[in-house]
Amino acid sequence: MNFLKLRWADLDPNFHLRHSVYYDFAAQERITILNQYGINASVMSDQHFGPVLFKEECLFKREILLSARIYIDTKVLKMKRDGSFWVIQHKFLSDTDTIHAILTVEGSWIDTIKRKLARPVPSIVLKSLEKFPKTADFEYI
Repeated sequence: MNFLKLRWADLDPNFHLRHSVYYDFAAQERITILNQYGINASVMSDQHFGPVLFKEECLFKREILLSARIYIDTKVLKMKRDGSFWVIQHKFLSDTDTIHAILTVEGSWIDTIKRKLARPVPSIVLKSLEKFPKTADFEYI
């Protein structure tokens, strides 16, 4: 479990985490996990693909203050069996497992040359998504 490093610049005038920082932390966490499973910038560049988001939303439950010890629990909630569409859920939790926010993204993969959805997705994508942590109620769609 890696705790987030909150910075003064991440706060809004009410001294709690700015809404856009949740999205930045979630994006970084997704990329970190994908890197662990072999999908890194070099692979995406060489094979001409990258992630694309269709929807991103956050449910804010409790404020996060600068002194808070917060970590993100990131898991796949749903995905197509071929890895062409996925829903990833990020839970922002305190060190006592209190949920502060739930951020959900829906996405796919884009062919960076054709500028269209990648079909079929590169084999490394499916292998990586199969290893990606899943929620308890994960489902194939």
